[in-house]
Amino acid sequence: MENMNFSDLFKNLGGMKSKMDEAKRKIERITVTGEAGAGMVSAKMDGSGKLTSVTVDERLLDAKEKEMLEELITSAVNDAQSRMKEAVAHEIRSATGMDIPGLGGIFG
Repeated sequence: MENMNFSDLFKNLGGMKSKMDEAKRKIERITVTGEAGAGMVSAKMDGSGKLTSVTVDERLLDAKEKEMLEELITSAVNDAQSRMKEAVAHEIRSATGMDIPGLGGIFG
């Protein structure tokens, strides 16, 4: 520890902050689409984890298919959320060169 150079440590932290800021900007631009029912239902999510749209194939708009439609919407949203977690983790790994534990829990 006696050879530790605090000046170098702070320089590295500044570089890490810059990389994290860039990763944050990239994450803000991410859009992912989750799908269910072979694409009959899709859900789009932005980089903040906000659900921005849900698309439903018109063949599912039959009242008899209500329960299945609800299940497919839930599955599509969960798929989008999973894809967003992966995309965010990828951007953080790219920026830091590290796999930071707990990143998978950012969006729930």
